[in-house]
Amino acid sequence: MQSWKFKNNPSNQFIAVASITSYSAKDGLLKLKIFFEEKQQILAQKFFFIDFFGNIRKIFVEKIVQRGDSYFVKFKGFSKERELKIFLDKEVLILKKNLVLDENTFLTSELIDCEVFFRKKKIGKVVNIIIVPSNNLIEIRIDDGKELMIPFVLKFFEKIDIYKKKIYLSEESSFLLYDEN
Repeated sequence: MQSWKFKNNPSNQFIAVASITSYSAKDGLLKLKIFFEEKQQILAQKFFFIDFFGNIRKIFVEKIVQRGDSYFVKFKGFSKERELKIFLDKEVLILKKNLVLDENTFLTSELIDCEVFFRKKKIGKVVNIIIVPSNNLIEIRIDDGKELMIPFVLKFFEKIDIYKKKIYLSEESSFLLYDEN
């Protein structure tokens, strides 16, 4: 399970674009699990940032290779097995300002801290995005202190105003909000 929260992300300047899932000591490649459908933008990067235990480091890309549906990166200066192991399970970051999005497109991580409304009443605030294979989950801290998970499925959202940091849930989400007990 993946989360969009970063412990050391000064002024929210970085965005996770991939994670490193395995390595090949034979050729010094690290396998990438890319989070974005628009992969070309990620594959064109000359460098990435990696968070090593709270210390974000800039790592230069030597090459990116595609093998079938998989993508691999080779970082300059890292080729030995012991060096490659340190990258396992690390998130691959880029500067958010370097990511070009289409008009009316936003990053899922930008939902964090949005106020959430249902039937014109504020019910809580988004505190996390949890990345799971089926659907991302939006974690909302309800004003009464409880937490609620809503699948990121369009039918549950009437409107998302990323600039005003407001999310309006649809009537179809009502069954997720009310516990019958």
